[in-house]
Amino acid sequence: MGRLAYYSPLVIGALLALSMYDVLLRGAAWLPPGLEWLYVALWCVAAGLGAQLLLIGAQGVFAQVLPVPGGRSIRGRGAATAGFLMLFALGCGVGAWLVSSEEFRTPARVLAGLGMAAAAGAILTYVWCWPTAVRDFADSGRAERSSARSAG
Repeated sequence: MGRLAYYSPLVIGALLALSMYDVLLRGAAWLPPGLEWLYVALWCVAAGLGAQLLLIGAQGVFAQVLPVPGGRSIRGRGAATAGFLMLFALGCGVGAWLVSSEEFRTPARVLAGLGMAAAAGAILTYVWCWPTAVRDFADSGRAERSSARSAG
């Protein structure tokens, strides 16, 4: 998967939020004039980041691989756990936002608290598994040549 395909959810999420420009402007009526564009831009960034985190969480759950800086990745149960917690946190956050728009304060706070706890759990799981991350693109040709020399 190339960089364009991997980061496309970031762009797609931002473009989807931008497609709702008129709706977002109506929601920015409380802002002073001239700051509406900043409100829309922040929504575009938030939607793009949410879509990117959705991809990374799904990758962790279904492929059981999470990327780590430096060309390494967390694999197995740690990736699946962190990915699940990431998706759960996103779901709780969106749910809390939707419920709070209907003036239900207590359920919104409960969902927000669950989402924050799941996000903290995802971060802790990611940090805990970071030292065990394996190198993704090791030079397998070199390893095969050296094992052939030692065997022959």
